[in-house]
Amino acid sequence: MTQTQTFRFPHTAGNWLRTLIAAVLAVAFAGLILMFAAIFAAAALVVIGAAMLAGGAWWLWRKVRGRNQQAADDDITVLVARRGPSGWTVDGEADNRR
Repeated sequence: MTQTQTFRFPHTAGNWLRTLIAAVLAVAFAGLILMFAAIFAAAALVVIGAAMLAGGAWWLWRKVRGRNQQAADDDITVLVARRGPSGWTVDGEADNRR
């Protein structure tokens, strides 16, 4: 008794094609997820860097200008420079407030 094999190339090719398309889509989806993760990480680093620059500028501003400008105005000593016989001299107020 002879058995004849049926030709199933279209069905087999369809399975291979379906498997190939599924694999390509899976790789593309994984690549898309990795790309989004990289973009979001880069954006987070940019935001963190900008925040650090702003914090550093604020710290430097507070360091240079002081905490309370109005309270510091009361302690300002105005110095007057005059040319004397030995060169320039600076005379401050009579009392030494520190």
